[in-house]
Amino acid sequence: MKLFVRDGTFYKTLVAIAAPVALQNLITFMVSMMDTIMIGALGEVQLSATSIANQLWFILMEICFGVAGGANVISAQYWGKGDVGIIRRIQSITYKTLLVVSVLCSCIALFLPGQFMSVFTTDQGVIEYGIQYLQIIGFSYPLYALASAGIMQLRSIGTVKISVVVYLTSLVVNTFLNWVLIFGNLGAPRMEVRGGALATCVARMFEFGIVTFYVFKVEDKVKFGLKDLRANNRHLYKMYVSQVVPVTCNEMLWVVGSTMVSIVIGRMGTQFVAANSIYSVLNQLVMVSIFGVGSATATIIGNTIGTGEYEMAKERSVTFMVIGALLGVIGTLLTLALGPVMLILYQNIPEATKTLVSQLTVVGSIIVFFQAMAVVSMMGVLRAGGDNKFVLVADVIFMWCISIPLGFLTGFKLGWTPPAVYAVLKCDEVLKTLISAVRVFRFRWLQDITLR
Repeated sequence: MKLFVRDGTFYKTLVAIAAPVALQNLITFMVSMMDTIMIGALGEVQLSATSIANQLWFILMEICFGVAGGANVISAQYWGKGDVGIIRRIQSITYKTLLVVSVLCSCIALFLPGQFMSVFTTDQGVIEYGIQYLQIIGFSYPLYALASAGIMQLRSIGTVKISVVVYLTSLVVNTFLNWVLIFGNLGAPRMEVRGGALATCVARMFEFGIVTFYVFKVEDKVKFGLKDLRANNRHLYKMYVSQVVPVTCNEMLWVVGSTMVSIVIGRMGTQFVAANSIYSVLNQLVMVSIFGVGSATATIIGNTIGTGEYEMAKERSVTFMVIGALLGVIGTLLTLALGPVMLILYQNIPEATKTLVSQLTVVGSIIVFFQAMAVVSMMGVLRAGGDNKFVLVADVIFMWCISIPLGFLTGFKLGWTPPAVYAVLKCDEVLKTLISAVRVFRFRWLQDITLR
């Protein structure tokens, strides 16, 4: 089997899907970076507080990714078959599910913020700032969840450009209001971390408004309407659950695992938390194009399986793996090149923290290669082929049985340095990438779920 597909249409479709998604990810990164820079200007404690507080949003984001991602596996294959009726029903179930989950997360942020912060840190200053942030940002969670559901569902049918408009608007609104509300410009009160939270809430309103208008009034492929929200979809639940539950469990276990990682980092000191926050922004920047290709992989493989062209799906999966490896090499080089540049943006951070950021960057540059391969193989090929249970098992075993126990051991018992502990905490990326690559090349993942 050839390493590269000899079909110009394939590459045009790849770019047509990956480029807007990558641009969307870049814009999202810029929002995160501006938040980090502006909050970071207030001090290390405030930066650490918002970083920890945003773990709740991170949990919600991964649940959204799991629920909508599992739904997209179904939608992409049915789009290949041309059955838009099933896609509308799947979208309805997704909206209802994520609304319930997001409201629960809002309740935690609004009514239990102190308890949530205390899980990650014992620093009272960090906890107090985190409470201020959560009690405002919590109102934005349902808006974020519903907007994300709409965008991801559109992505499964190849409609991706609208996401650029949505997140570009969000970037402008969020950045401007951050400048006004965090620092008290243009006569506004100086709200500091509360200002950052309020700015994000307003930006989420814009996101929700644009996506909702587009889905209900503009989109003409599926033509989702209010009547679809009221439809009885019970006969689809078995198929929906079979795809969504493994993906959502995968994301939940992964996010809880990431929370355990955050606990290790948080308990090792505020300096480690701040350094990790800064490196995470760099990692997001490097990964934007990689996630774009991962999204394109899932859509193209899913659509190809839906049309019944199984051999073509296999050929394309091999090409995607090669592309993933090339992106991994580029990501490693970019991480090393951009690391020193990132530090210029954080003038108020102590030198010791900057040194730690540099050390994390070196470790992270190696991990990025494996992250790129995992995105393409696990989030792209395997999930699009309906092999969600394998992805779940691979994620759970390596994170929960190896990296997390070793992280607690090296961080709290053996007293290793933060860079060494960070490397241990990320070792699961290497292991799951290797086993998922073997799975892809054996082609045991290919399943046409529309035939069930």
